[in-house]
Amino acid sequence: MLLLIYCQFTLVIILKNKYIKYIVIIILIIYISSYYVANSGYYEYHKQIETVIINEKVKEFENDLKEGKNIDNKKYLELPIDYTNKISNTLYNISTNGTNLTRKVIKYLFKKVSYLMEDD
Repeated sequence: MLLLIYCQFTLVIILKNKYIKYIVIIILIIYISSYYVANSGYYEYHKQIETVIINEKVKEFENDLKEGKNIDNKKYLELPIDYTNKISNTLYNISTNGTNLTRKVIKYLFKKVSYLMEDD
């Protein structure tokens, strides 16, 4: 309970400063958007599509080998353009780690609350 009061008091002090308030809002928006991207399956969907395309190219290569066709490496190495970059990968990792941390904190808090509520 004391920790909760301390956190609220600290939050009030932080939000009174205009610049810190904007920084906190920006960080919160970035976290929520990266959390949405991670949990919507966007990243996994694109990885799945890439895997399907690679499997199709492997089958096409094997069929061309069986039929004795002329094999050109460029024909089989065509993949869709990958638009991921360091920022998107970092945000994805932050979101995943934030989700895991949030889950652990919530489990911990519920364990403590349930311990306090137990009748002996």
